Amino acid sequence: MRQKIQKYNIPIWYLANLIFTGGLLCLHFVWKSAGDYSVSFTQFGPMLATFLLIYIVKDKNALKKIQTGLFFHIQDIVFYVWAAITSFALIGISSFLLGVIFSNPYLAWNGTPIFYSLNFMAMLLGSIGEELGWRGYLLPVLNKRFTPFFSSILVGCLWGFWHLNYAGDIIFWLIFIMTTVELSIIFTFFLYKTNGNLWTAIILHAFFNLANRVFVWGRFNINLLLTEMILFGLICVVVVAVNKGWMFHKKVTFPKGKSLSI
Repeated sequence: MRQKIQKYNIPIWYLANLIFTGGLLCLHFVWKSAGDYSVSFTQFGPMLATFLLIYIVKDKNALKKIQTGLFFHIQDIVFYVWAAITSFALIGISSFLLGVIFSNPYLAWNGTPIFYSLNFMAMLLGSIGEELGWRGYLLPVLNKRFTPFFSSILVGCLWGFWHLNYAGDIIFWLIFIMTTVELSIIFTFFLYKTNGNLWTAIILHAFFNLANRVFVWGRFNINLLLTEMILFGLICVVVVAVNKGWMFHKKVTFPKGKSLSI
């Protein structure tokens, strides 16, 4: 039984993720004001799916890799800072272009210091819940079979599809998934530079969500997605071109010799 689950661990993990996410979504119908404080119960779906699969197949290697990835390393502090700056820069520039090109004016995200603090805490916890699954488990598993570049694309597609609770037509969704694929490549780059340290991805994710509140509050529409798709795409071209030495090779190790896969 365990061997079969291990063989089909990716589709089983994703199905479990969707089931957990659907169940957690129900909590928002009970606590309807949770979203006002950026509380997203569904963000813990990937984490729960990861721990369930690790428990069933007794995958100590995957658990150890996640635990190691959660160590906060002083030597990586520069990348932690750059992760936060990158997220704010990407969304800040998108916000500026949205106003200039599409005449979509800036809308302030109003609140008190306590309100902002509670929101960021919720975003940080939610990002931990997501990244333990997407980059802590799924990406390393895919890296056993594919190159980091292709693995990043697959994670990005599954990550984008997972956000089905957002509204929009098919064009909206295709563009949205393009942006998650591009972000996935950027996340993989930061993970490589920090030897798989998950805090880099968590900080990227949390500050990306925070920047969306600060810069594009009330403007989440197809114009924003088009702007982000082009901007993120340009960044990805540079990242991939500069890092093609490891992006397109299987069984890649991190700079310190650790494997990208589990």
